[in-house]
Amino acid sequence: KQELIGLLEQHKANGMNAIILQVRPAADAFYAKSREPWSQWLMGRQGLAPAAGYDPLAFAIKEAHSRGMELHAWFNPYRATMSANAVVSPDHMTRKRPDLFFVYGGKKQFDPGIPEVREYIVQVILDVVKGYDVDGIHFDDYFYPYKIAGQTINDAATFSKYGNGFANISDWRRNNVDMLIKQLDDSIHHYKKYVKFGVSPFGIWKNQSEDSQGSATNGLSNYSELYADSLKWVQEGWVDYINPQIYFSFTRRAAPFGVIADWWTNNALGKHVY
Repeated sequence: KQELIGLLEQHKANGMNAIILQVRPAADAFYAKSREPWSQWLMGRQGLAPAAGYDPLAFAIKEAHSRGMELHAWFNPYRATMSANAVVSPDHMTRKRPDLFFVYGGKKQFDPGIPEVREYIVQVILDVVKGYDVDGIHFDDYFYPYKIAGQTINDAATFSKYGNGFANISDWRRNNVDMLIKQLDDSIHHYKKYVKFGVSPFGIWKNQSEDSQGSATNGLSNYSELYADSLKWVQEGWVDYINPQIYFSFTRRAAPFGVIADWWTNNALGKHVY
């Protein structure tokens, strides 16, 4: 509690008006009202509850609000384990429903192509929307995994079962992510219109070499490599804000900060860009 208060005090002193707090790193929870086990990053072992009556998310919301700051709950939607030798509790979804995951780079990840997976993730997030006074729901850029040389995403069987008429597996993967984003937009705002839903995708949507609407960059493309059509979410109004991860210097030739920041500003369609 003291550590969290110290962080909030520092942010308040620096003029911040919103906190984005990670609450679900790997199909686990930093909050009590969860269908998933307690996170190992609280007590050192997954499933082990913190001190009786302590709910880190409820505490963080109260302390942020008392300092005039919004609290946005940050979820990792698909990641289920952080390493090949992760020790998970018997109640973890990878134990209960191993059929909902694929392994890539030694890590288990929910398979976004399975309709039941999308439904489950929506319900996990609605537990927080309905159960806590959060001001926002936030995702970062982990959709389909970042490419690793020599590794293949093991979702061919899912594609053949739930192909939805798509001929191209890349388009199908993008549609799977789109469906989750749209479902969340609909579901969150059905319960609480005022709760903001935002995503911080990888900084580059597409390069100009792929699409004339893309940015004047030559880097990894969110659209092609992570199967995340981040611009579409803004265009369709499925997100309330976009928070692109532009982790590049102004002098980074392949992807200069200024070029990408301006590109997002020019493509924001009135949505907030952070």
